[in-house]
Amino acid sequence: MDGRFTLRFVISALLITSLSLFLISCGGEDEPPTSPSGPNSSVEIELTSDPQITFNDATGKTNVVLQFIARDDDGYPLVPEDVIVEFDIDDAPLDNESILQEDAEELSASIHFGLVLDASYSMLEHEPPAFAPMLEAARDAVDQGLELYVGRYGTFTWDLAWFAESIHYPDPSGRSWQSDDLLTIPEPGSGTSTKLFAAVTHQSLKMTEDYDEIANGPNDHHIMVVFSDGADNYSWFDNSFLESQGVTSSSAPYLVSGYTSTDLDTATTAVAAHPKLTAHVIGLGSDVQDDQLQAIADAGGGQYYKNPSSSDIDDLFDLVTREFATLQTHGATIPLQPGDYTFTLRVITNDGKAQDEYVFLFHAGDEDAGIVE
Repeated sequence: MDGRFTLRFVISALLITSLSLFLISCGGEDEPPTSPSGPNSSVEIELTSDPQITFNDATGKTNVVLQFIARDDDGYPLVPEDVIVEFDIDDAPLDNESILQEDAEELSASIHFGLVLDASYSMLEHEPPAFAPMLEAARDAVDQGLELYVGRYGTFTWDLAWFAESIHYPDPSGRSWQSDDLLTIPEPGSGTSTKLFAAVTHQSLKMTEDYDEIANGPNDHHIMVVFSDGADNYSWFDNSFLESQGVTSSSAPYLVSGYTSTDLDTATTAVAAHPKLTAHVIGLGSDVQDDQLQAIADAGGGQYYKNPSSSDIDDLFDLVTREFATLQTHGATIPLQPGDYTFTLRVITNDGKAQDEYVFLFHAGDEDAGIVE
């Protein structure tokens, strides 16, 4: 062997979404996305957390774990099978025996997934109506996340809130919600308004509270998806006195709450205050306020996707699903003597026409193991 180790992972074809549909990204114009395997392909490494360096004094080996997303020149995440991943230590290929396999416990990376869904009456006025497709797409995103964690270390958990003039969310005192329960969320009533900022604030604070117990490891992530088809027009009103309960047609229990007077700054502050939350936002239709939705995505370091057509809801959710489905966690357990070393992560497109590198200095071989600043 030449010592160079090539990693190729195959993710279910369900996660490979055709990106040839018309999309508007971040409020821009319709543009057909570029194929990542085309002649002008490129790749960029986006680290999602700092490299994790630990020393095992029982074995004398140093663990190096990196987590990243590989993106093409349009910013779209590449699935792991689209790229080749290589490691170097001090400019020499890392030996094969040191590479951690995909199912290694050291590569455990859990995800907590939060949905914030628009259930105002305008969702029924699109052509075709957008409410049921939104629920189906949300259900599919949850199912795909659950499928990712079959037979691997880590967990995929999820939560949700849906909003109109009040906020609805699963009743923690009742039975656990299943993904199919999303399809039974009641249709909105006529004339209901949009309490978007309140719902984003509520879900962000809830996920911050959950962080103490759910997906709070060094490689774990909380991811929130906000979906809305209109501008907020009701968060200014304090209806926090409202409280009630309900069940869906599948007997999934939920609570209904009003909320105090809230604005965009309150919502973005709550998003940004979470210790490890990425917020992605989907805007549907021509009446959304791009600046509001973009501000929420910016606060959460996520993506904002927009499309005027309700027939493309599933494709918009698939784009967001790619953001966590293409998250790659790789690592090595290396028998290094005490000292400082240079580590290189290299990602190459399958056609070999583009590559990117991430290089850092780290200390290995003893209890002082870690990144060298």
